[in-house]
Amino acid sequence: MKFLSILFIFASFNLSAQLISGDLVDEKRNLLSTTDFLLVGNSTGELFYDLSVDIEGNVTSAKLLIDKTTVLSTPTRMRGKLLVSDLKFEPGTYYPKFHHVVVRIKVVLETIEK
Repeated sequence: MKFLSILFIFASFNLSAQLISGDLVDEKRNLLSTTDFLLVGNSTGELFYDLSVDIEGNVTSAKLLIDKTTVLSTPTRMRGKLLVSDLKFEPGTYYPKFHHVVVRIKVVLETIEK
């Protein structure tokens, strides 16, 4: 039971750690989608996107932050944009019309198991 508690703590930290900065993080708006913020690619690296979220919790815009991103592959960048565009956040009329958050996606190499 102790092991499961520790695993849960690390898992929840890992998810929240991918929401890097922004008003959305400062106001503790919850992420409702379940994702591991990982993509499989031809090389390793990180993708950073600046997201705009409406009052209903939908992502309305996803801008790649080129100065922070270390992945050069355009197809991987597009898959990252699709991943973040499908995220769903906590809705609420008391939130601003457009909330911003910076999200990090880790890109890992595909491992082939034999």
